[in-house]
Amino acid sequence: MLLVVVAQILPADASHANGPSATQSANLGIDFVSAAGNPLNGSPPLLAGSRYAEATQGGAGWNRWVIYWSQVETSQGNFDWSEVDPVVQGDVDNGLNTDAVLLGTPSFYATTSSAAIKSQGVNAPYGGLRTLTSSATTPPRGLYNHTFADGSDNWTPGKLPNPNNPWAVFVFDAVSRYHNQIHDWEIWNEPDFNDFWTGSVDDYVQLLKVAYLAAHAADYNARILVGGMMYWQWANQYGNQAWLKQFVADILADPTAPANGYYFDVIPWHWYSRSSDVYTKTLSAESVLAQAGIAGKEMWVNETNAPACDEPAIQYANCNDYPGGTNPNGDWALGFATIEEQASFIIQAIADGFAAGATHVFEFQLQDDGNVNAYGMFRNDGSQRPIYAAYQLAAQYLAGFTTVRRSTANGAEWITFGVPGQNAHRSTVLWNDTGQPVTVTVPGEGALATSVTLIQQDGTPRGIAPACSYSVTLAPATDNRNYDNPWQASDYIIGGPTVFLVEDLPPDTTLPSSDVNVAPGSSSQGDVQLSWSGSDPGGWGIFDYTIQDRDLTTGGYWTNWLTDTTSTSGTFKPAAGHQYAFRSLARDWSGNVEAKQVTQSDATVGPAPAPTVTARGPFTLYFPLAANQKGSGC
Repeated sequence: MLLVVVAQILPADASHANGPSATQSANLGIDFVSAAGNPLNGSPPLLAGSRYAEATQGGAGWNRWVIYWSQVETSQGNFDWSEVDPVVQGDVDNGLNTDAVLLGTPSFYATTSSAAIKSQGVNAPYGGLRTLTSSATTPPRGLYNHTFADGSDNWTPGKLPNPNNPWAVFVFDAVSRYHNQIHDWEIWNEPDFNDFWTGSVDDYVQLLKVAYLAAHAADYNARILVGGMMYWQWANQYGNQAWLKQFVADILADPTAPANGYYFDVIPWHWYSRSSDVYTKTLSAESVLAQAGIAGKEMWVNETNAPACDEPAIQYANCNDYPGGTNPNGDWALGFATIEEQASFIIQAIADGFAAGATHVFEFQLQDDGNVNAYGMFRNDGSQRPIYAAYQLAAQYLAGFTTVRRSTANGAEWITFGVPGQNAHRSTVLWNDTGQPVTVTVPGEGALATSVTLIQQDGTPRGIAPACSYSVTLAPATDNRNYDNPWQASDYIIGGPTVFLVEDLPPDTTLPSSDVNVAPGSSSQGDVQLSWSGSDPGGWGIFDYTIQDRDLTTGGYWTNWLTDTTSTSGTFKPAAGHQYAFRSLARDWSGNVEAKQVTQSDATVGPAPAPTVTARGPFTLYFPLAANQKGSGC
């Protein structure tokens, strides 16, 4: 492969030349920066020297790739890690964290033959990673045997796996070998898609459970990811989040699950073609966990992209004659994008993912490699697509954010990120979801900003004057090649060209402050009306609040009544006759949180005097800035 030298996106004399420099983001990754070989299709290892430079200069902090069980365990009980070792070390040497996918049942442990699977009509319609349909997709033999050699499923550090549970042995050996280099282990890939998993949901839960127990015996700090889900197969048959709902129900049916963190730490997703899915469907997944009472789990997007389909010099199986219209074989171009639309997609997907609460977003993939579709940031000849510069911009201006807020108006959306640190700034990512130009007004920091730059998705900058608001005109969307309403002119699966509005700001190290009050006349017998406000003199302004209450009658602890809210009032429902204390905790755009007050004023609620309260506080959510949320700039 040709060595690709990546120049800085902005020229040296640009108005934003002194802004944040490109850096590896701990929140961003790329699939298959490097990888061991794929024994299922004969693909060689991906270790060309330029691949790491391309990824790290692009701003990626993670590499996601597959450790194929069938490649490592070459015969029963014989393990060969020779193709895996150099990839693991390559990630370490280049400062990349690893999301290691454990995948692929060896034929001698398979519970169904490849011939039987193919006779059932399970086929792989995609190329690249999606070629697994074979006995490798079946639950392994011995999966329901006890995890450990002592006949138990209770892990303790160093406890040996049960030799009659080959999956437990493989996971234990992998985590033991690489526990100093790899801390995140993804259990299978797309278990909700029968091209990858032909077992039941119950079988997958058992696969996950055994992996969790064996991994923790090998490394107490191991983090376990559910296999990244493709969503659509079950959703199209049974409704929104159908597989996840069944998965959660099966987990909750296991009485030992709560004591083991429900056997997972992270739920990852694979979102393609429609950029808004990254926001809406990630939020819907979060709601499924919340309704089940499963808290403290991260959401990741560990595959996302829109395949490019406008390069006549390169033939792709699902493209044919696009962009000339529908092709003779049907609407194969549905879900595809031009290379410029693909660049728009990746910025929008990253911004939407973070706005929805995802902690990590991965682009699929670094180079086209063996995939029959054009997902690569780089073509196989080493040349760049525009998606690379777009990804680099996202890494450059969103890395290290502590606050994020999504807003919509007039068919456009914009997502604002507060990024503290040495190169402190607030970045707003904007795009248009309609087919007509749209102008939106975005709040600004005014004179507090030291410089302001409007940056196109190809990196072209234009300096503008600091202001308390900015009027930005956004070009229309163009990609209406959608699955839901094929070729319907008004249904765009990708927003128009994306723009960055970057306000460079002085570092904000001051804490915000706030007060909470009970409205005069609040009933002593019923609901209590509370209001709160805050200020952030010299800082970036209030971002959100957490409002806490403490039941003094029962001697309880402070508990969160409202968390991460941008509201400035609410109705509290007390227990009759109880006395309460309240405090507000404000958080500013830089992520600073107000110091908790040791003593608080309290209110008596019940058959007694009407409550009165003044209280102070700091803490956190989303929406347009109100006047009392501004810093000193405006």
